Amino acid sequence: MPKLPSLFDSFDNLDQILPEDIASFLKPVPQLTQLEDYLANRILYPQVIPQTAFDMQIDLSILREALKMNGPKSGMDKNNALLGSNPFLNIILRKLLIPAKFLNFVPNLAQLTQVFIDALLSDRKKEDWFEDLWTIVLTDDTDEIVGSIILTQFDGSGGVMELSVLNRNYQIRQGSMMVISCPKDRCEISYKLKGGHVLGKTESAIEVYGGKLGVMVDGRGL
Repeated sequence: MPKLPSLFDSFDNLDQILPEDIASFLKPVPQLTQLEDYLANRILYPQVIPQTAFDMQIDLSILREALKMNGPKSGMDKNNALLGSNPFLNIILRKLLIPAKFLNFVPNLAQLTQVFIDALLSDRKKEDWFEDLWTIVLTDDTDEIVGSIILTQFDGSGGVMELSVLNRNYQIRQGSMMVISCPKDRCEISYKLKGGHVLGKTESAIEVYGGKLGVMVDGRGL
């Protein structure tokens, strides 16, 4: 009998995930023994569909930790990154690579993208200002660009980003995230930050990729 597909097909080291790490993203926090049992069942029966919304949150937390373990390691060979040695992040081209098949199990693209950001970008040591901007790509037989990620860099508390996209104005406060619709292939945006910067500037106008997700602005960074 052929193996049924699952969200965790890409990972063979789920047994190395600690229940404490899974719990760190869950509210309310369940008993660690409950998470140990859940993870063990996920390893044995990865194709089982989550039964509740909270089960889905646990699955997303497991996915987050699996991506952390299987993402690029610091100091990795950039040439290998360019050649695609990591299936989830292309450092040279600044692309976040999300397997399109994951949407079969997590249909909310914004939610799925946030998991990838948390796992692969939020704690990543940036080598230059250009890593404030990433392109989101759904990978399949034919890849599809679905939007862009802007990682704001705030200097302290109380920072605010004012953003204009398609003649609409938005305000992103420090500690928050926002998804801004921009279905065009390329989107012209302008921004101004109080107490922070993007791409090394407090104010600028740039062109980014749009698509079915649009522009995701992550204002949680320092």
